[in-house]
Order: sequence, then structure tokens, then C-alpha cells
Amino acid sequence: MLVHAEGCHVFDRQGRRYLDATSGAFCATFGYTRPDLVEAMRSMGQQLPFARSAMFDSEAAESYRALLLSAVGSPFSRVLLTTSGSEAVEAAMKVAFAYQRAIGRPERTAIRSLAGHYHGATLGALRVTGWEARREPYRAVLGPRLDGLPQPGDGSAAFIAESIPVAGTGVVIPDVGELAKRREACDAADALWIADEVLTGFGRCGALFAWQRLAEREGPHGERPDRDVNPDLVVFGKAAGAGFAPIAGVLVAERVARALDDAAATGERFSHLQTYGGHPIACAVGRAVLETLHYELWFERARSLESDLREAVATTSASAAADSIEVFGALVGFASKRTASDYLDHGLLVHQSDGDRRVIAPPLTFGEEEFEELRSKLGAEG
Repeated sequence: MLVHAEGCHVFDRQGRRYLDATSGAFCATFGYTRPDLVEAMRSMGQQLPFARSAMFDSEAAESYRALLLSAVGSPFSRVLLTTSGSEAVEAAMKVAFAYQRAIGRPERTAIRSLAGHYHGATLGALRVTGWEARREPYRAVLGPRLDGLPQPGDGSAAFIAESIPVAGTGVVIPDVGELAKRREACDAADALWIADEVLTGFGRCGALFAWQRLAEREGPHGERPDRDVNPDLVVFGKAAGAGFAPIAGVLVAERVARALDDAAATGERFSHLQTYGGHPIACAVGRAVLETLHYELWFERARSLESDLREAVATTSASAAADSIEVFGALVGFASKRTASDYLDHGLLVHQSDGDRRVIAPPLTFGEEEFEELRSKLGAEG
């Protein structure tokens, strides 16, 4: 039972202190005590705590969408807001189905995905999840999962994949060229590419989204490549609210939005409304998060943490061979015989993936004191 948090630590009811090396659930990018984010919540709570999205927009939501689109850039032109990553995944699937109907392919209803990739806890999200341990209790109602990239003629409406699979696989950085491979396969099959960035977005990987930084490797000089490696839909959540407010959503590319607009002109209007989608307080926090990421150079900070994280894991008895360590920004996966509960006993929070894979994803505010504590707790015996 947690009762208090400060900086990069949380405290339970018995007074025990834990170093939070998972940023909560990959959310608390700046730790737990940012006064400006608290103030964003307080100020909007006094001004407009709620706006019914079925009837009204709000200035907070309008401002957030505009800033997010400006930050991410082309080809995205719309934002659909939800409250969690699972909901955002389902909304993206609805967009994909509506897009296929809009362009005259209503029979396309298949969504393909990859083994090990996790997409959420709701039934629709679990249906495309490749983390079998999470699917197993509901297998009878989920039906089979369609594995692999889409192929021409297979009826695929979309393909969904984590840009970097984290929760189920323990961080697996894709090979150079993987983004182009996904783009080309989706184009050949006339399917939309949904990039799941719920765990990897908003600074964690050294860019606004992990796919953007991965794309740098596919350019000739560490720059964005000339060929198109952009997804059609990007699902985000978690760190979008930095742990202070639940905000998530879907970025929609212009060509998809245009098709939906054309369909609306003939009477088939796409709509996805949720009671708390675009909540003013959450959007106020989301805007503050985006401004903080931009003006305080946190993308650079995430990249600079890579060497310290690799060293912290590699030099402790908790890690396996160095070649088991995968690091990308402030995200590291490694092999360990210890469970998350073992680390918890030593006051350290890590994420437990399948098998022997463990994940550390600390707040970007981790400093030398936190790294010293991390090394000590990773190497603690017993």
C-alpha cells in the first residue's frame, strides 16, 4: 500500500522506501514531485474540471491536440483522445476498420500482430496481443491471433506492433530496416500500420516516439531516411501524462483522416467518444508534459542515460552475459534469475517480462545518487 512519493522513490504504509526504476508503470517520466504538473492539474480543475465530449470540445483539449501535432509533425493531422493505452489500441482498430469501409473494402476486418508484443488489457486489445501469458485466461473468447506482417490478399485491415516490444519480451530492439519492412508490407497489402508507442513514447527512448529515433538508423547519415517509414496510426498513453493524469490516444495520418472525412460527407461519419476522453485536466497536464520535454531537453537526457544504465546492469551479479542487455534511451532489458519480487525485497522496483527477462525504465531525472542506489540494489545478494 503506497502512501507517499518523492522524486524517484515511493513509500509504503510500513514506511519502506523503494527506488522506482520502472517510473511507476512506464509513466512517471519526471519522477513524482514536479510542481508545474501539480499546478497544471490545480489550475484547470478550478477553471473547467470536465467537458462532455459528446457535446463540447474544450480549449484544453484543442490546445493539447494542436501542440502534439506540431511536435510529431508530418504525416499526422488528427488526434483522437482516450484515457488509457488499451482504449487507444481499440480506437485505432476502429479507425482501421472505418478506413477500409471508407475506401470500399468493408470485408477487410483482420488485424495482424507479432508474437511477444503486448497491446493492452481489454478484450479487443488482448485479441491482437502476442504476449501469450496475458491471452491465456481468455483464449476461448479471443479466438486465434493472426501472426506476422500482412500479405496481399489476406484481408488485413491493419498491422499492429510495438515499435520496441517491452512488457512481454523484456526489450527487443528491432533490426535496422525493420521500419521500412513494415511500411512496405502494409503498402503492398493495402493495410494500415499501427505503431504501438504506449510504453515507449514521450521521451523514454530519446525522441517523442521510439519509431522516430529508430528511423534515424535507416537514414544515410543518422538522419531520417528519404523513403517513407512513417506509420499510419500511432497509439500513445502512459508517459503522455507523466503519471499525473490518465491521457492516451491515437495519432492519425492525413491520408487516413481524409478518407474518413470523405466518407462523412456521404453520411458515414466516424465517431469515437468516451466520457473522459479529452478530459480538460488530463489535457492540461499533457500540454505541460510536451512543453517540459521540449524546453528542458529531455530527449537528449534520455539518450545520455544509455551508457549509465548499461554499466549499472552489466557490473552487477544480477545480470547475465553482457549480450543479454538491450538499451534504448532510458529503457533497458536484461536477463536475470531474480524475479521482480526478489528485487522488491531489496527496495527496488523492476518489471518482470516472460522468462528470465527483466526491464528497468527509470525516470529521466535519475542522477548519480539514484544510479549508485540502483547498482547497490541490483547487486545485493539474497
